[in-house]
Amino acid sequence: MVLDLKILMYRNADEIEKLKKIKEDSDREAASMLRQLKTLSESRDSMQRELVELKEVRDAALEVAEAMDIPVRDGDEPLTLAGRLRKVPGAFERFVSTITHQYVGHVLGLMKSYWPSTHLDALGRGAKADCTEDQFRQYLAETSGVADQIVETLSKAESP
Repeated sequence: MVLDLKILMYRNADEIEKLKKIKEDSDREAASMLRQLKTLSESRDSMQRELVELKEVRDAALEVAEAMDIPVRDGDEPLTLAGRLRKVPGAFERFVSTITHQYVGHVLGLMKSYWPSTHLDALGRGAKADCTEDQFRQYLAETSGVADQIVETLSKAESP
């Protein structure tokens, strides 16, 4: 009977050692899984921040495309946001040109209303955007006299 108890005790001791090893392995695996879970959670948080930032970039790009009156379609084909953004430089150039023409027109109209005798014919014809250097010099020579006259008139008006 004592022998049976010793055999039983040693048999259980081996099983206890096996269980201890299984528990250690399980603890290591659980720790590894917790680290992976933490890494995945951090990655998810990072991806969510990037997604929010991408949405903000998309919204800003849409605002730019809408401000420049870029159409959603190019003929029958729909334009992607990237396609619409590719058209912004040309639209911006047209926008600036239109605003500049309007501004200059208003300024010249104001000048003519305050000083009706000022000759604005040379300024009214304007210079082409794609003119040569010689054409620009000629235009500058024609308009310099008018510009000087306007400045002189303004200087006299400010003098006491």
